[in-house]
Amino acid sequence: MSIVQSVTDAVAADGGGVDAVSVRVGAMSGVIPEALTFAWGAASGGTALAAARLDIEWVPAVVWCETCGDERELPGQRMVCPTCQTRCPRLVRGRELDILSVEMVG
Repeated sequence: MSIVQSVTDAVAADGGGVDAVSVRVGAMSGVIPEALTFAWGAASGGTALAAARLDIEWVPAVVWCETCGDERELPGQRMVCPTCQTRCPRLVRGRELDILSVEMVG
């Protein structure tokens, strides 16, 4: 709902419709892309986004491993380096929930 509200507010002055909305979703953002896609139709219904396509860019969780001295992509939700098995509390990427772009009609 907050994505729909943010985009609706941003395009209100333009008065046109929206073809597509692109968002970036991180693995640790708490948002499940499939659920977001499923809810999009209901959330956008009756707004300037009603016919808009939702494009989702998935961002995997990446941590900084002090032991390896490098960034490591996590295969799951555990904050443990997949290479050396050291606990890695520093998340580098994966919390994103960003609106990247809005394509207007026409």
